[in-house]
Amino acid sequence: MMETLEVESLVFEVRRSPRRTTLELTVDRAGELVIHAPETSDPQDLARWTRSKLLWVHGKLANKAEVAPRVRQPEFVSGESFSYLGRSYRLKVIHGAKESLRFDGRNFLLSSNARSQAADHFRRWYVHTGREWLRERVCLLSRKLSVQAERVEVRDLGYRWGSCGKNGVVYFNWKLLQLPARVTDYVIAHELAHLLEPHHGPELWRILDRSLPDWRMRCEELKLKARDIYWCHDRMVQ
Repeated sequence: MMETLEVESLVFEVRRSPRRTTLELTVDRAGELVIHAPETSDPQDLARWTRSKLLWVHGKLANKAEVAPRVRQPEFVSGESFSYLGRSYRLKVIHGAKESLRFDGRNFLLSSNARSQAADHFRRWYVHTGREWLRERVCLLSRKLSVQAERVEVRDLGYRWGSCGKNGVVYFNWKLLQLPARVTDYVIAHELAHLLEPHHGPELWRILDRSLPDWRMRCEELKLKARDIYWCHDRMVQ
């Protein structure tokens, strides 16, 4: 099972090797954070060492953001459309609204006083609202794969749609909640499959073939539909 380490809301994959004698941290082309460590490294020592490298990590991520394709940004004006689970809903900017952001089932209602922090309000809304929905989908798909996730977390994963952590924890990017359920199900099934097979090899694809036979089509849909929603771009990876 893939080992992960979370430090100040950043999720790092830990790759141990008996041949390695020193620690190394890399940020790959997709923005994935990887710690290369000796096999016997203590998790607390890893956390302390990684924390000391956070300034470097944030610098690398910032540089990648500068050269990445421009992310589609909303303007937060009345009439603009925002997606939730693949359906589009209009935004209404309301003067004097008590809540910063509210969804009434037909429209997103944004207080005019909250426009300057609207992106943060939407992110928190997706995390809060989508968490329970994702947990239900994970429970449903877990039965198909005959595997059980110990915990489901929704947060910002940078350029990754999902991640499988140690102790059966699965992480999902809040941006995923903008996409249709059949596409989201592919990401969920992919991460659950990693609980059985940590590597991207033949066995992982066999697991997906058995549990979600059309996963390849859904994977392509994920790439296409991500281009049409906010806060996502071509560098998003599974």
